[in-house]
Amino acid sequence: MIDLNSLQLFYVVVSAGGYSAAHRKTGQSRATLSRHIITLEEHLAVRLIERSTRSFRLTEQGQILYTHCQELFAQLDTALMQVETLQHEPQGLVRIAIPPSLLSFHQLGQEILRYMDSYPLVKVQIEVSNRAVDVHHENVDFVIRARTSLDYPLDYVPVLLARMNLVMVVHPKWQNMLSASIDETISQVPCIAWQANGEFAYWSLRHQDTGEVAQHKIRPRLIVDDLSMLREAALNGLGMVMIPHIYVQDDLSLGRLVQVQSIEQPIMSMVHAVHLGNRGMRPAVRHLLDWLKEITISLR
Repeated sequence: MIDLNSLQLFYVVVSAGGYSAAHRKTGQSRATLSRHIITLEEHLAVRLIERSTRSFRLTEQGQILYTHCQELFAQLDTALMQVETLQHEPQGLVRIAIPPSLLSFHQLGQEILRYMDSYPLVKVQIEVSNRAVDVHHENVDFVIRARTSLDYPLDYVPVLLARMNLVMVVHPKWQNMLSASIDETISQVPCIAWQANGEFAYWSLRHQDTGEVAQHKIRPRLIVDDLSMLREAALNGLGMVMIPHIYVQDDLSLGRLVQVQSIEQPIMSMVHAVHLGNRGMRPAVRHLLDWLKEITISLR
């Protein structure tokens, strides 16, 4: 009979991407981890992992086993969660990282406080920061992020919390410079970017007739990773910004800003809670994630 401990450690090593990362995650020595996998290979009479000092990769048999392990341990975690939910109220520490702009976004912060009021045995530690938090190696259970694509690492699991409609807006003083062609507008009006790669940024816009999405390269006058300051920059007439509609809806209705009307418009941005999967997730973390998932958020 297969040693389930060896099977579990095989799954952990592969999920972590190697022995060193698995050692940091489990506290088991590299030698112990290697010994368990060798035992598993001997029992199955197959090679599961190609051993090399430069790379770590699975054999075809190893990939098949790992895929089934994912399903097996996910089902086991679900069963354990259901048993624990029936017997115990959620308790323990949940560690979250979230940018300041999203903490206030549609009352996410208030929802977390409401959760804590409903479940007093749960403690929450929130790091409010715009820096890129490494879920693998930092002391955090999940991060909340907003982006227009699912370009997360393969081992990251994004949980959709909300969708945000993005709009391009500008101070009324630039209104006469706006064109039906967004490229022409970009060439005439300075741009302000939320995120950028070096001196350039890229805006993803969808053609309203064809549905095709194109990346438009801009050279922003200002790059800022805070949505409140992005709005203030637009209000001060520094240039055109792409921003969630919810942040500027009052400014648009009062005429402090105008929306850029073009045949191409921004695609929707998504707010995700990103974690490393259910395996090993503590019940309190899973419970809070499920709570946030079930919140009905209407964004226009």
